[in-house]
Amino acid sequence: MIPDQKGMTLVEVTVATVIFSMIMLATVTALRAFAGTYAKLEEMTARTTQMREADRFLRVILRSAINHPDFFEGGLHALHWVAPIDRVGSAGGLQHLRLSREGNQLMLSFAPVIESDTPPAWGSVAPAFPLVSELDSVRFLYQSTPTDAWSEGPFGGGTDSITALPRAITIEVVSDGQPWPPLVVQFDAYRYPE
Repeated sequence: MIPDQKGMTLVEVTVATVIFSMIMLATVTALRAFAGTYAKLEEMTARTTQMREADRFLRVILRSAINHPDFFEGGLHALHWVAPIDRVGSAGGLQHLRLSREGNQLMLSFAPVIESDTPPAWGSVAPAFPLVSELDSVRFLYQSTPTDAWSEGPFGGGTDSITALPRAITIEVVSDGQPWPPLVVQFDAYRYPE
């Protein structure tokens, strides 16, 4: 008499292998999707952090711009002003600051104020610092009085830039295809244009 043989048939082994393979495929697919989502989340977090830091720094430093002849110049794609700053690298005290596009970056340049009529020596104390990378566009809008519309150019002058401190400024940035919320800053010491 032959005892009962216990084991799996070839069909049962094949079915178990197919089920195990499908479970492993689903697990690998889920892990890949998780890794892709995690990478996108990290990228979005880094972009949001960069935006928040640039926004906070610009709000503080622009708000304290000094209202003095030759200490402000604003155009469509660049902005130059003078403000007191706490130490940033090796730059501190009263500084010329310039915000401009260089390639695909929004750069902040520093130059110490030596005399009011001396041209800025950009980069002499601290190198330019990229505030925004992957920059698609930047635009500056100005408002001379609370009732005026926002303007891209001078308030009735014949130049391409504004040379008197306006009441407020708006900076519009598009980075990596994503528009940032507009940065609107009212200057602490502004004067109405003549």
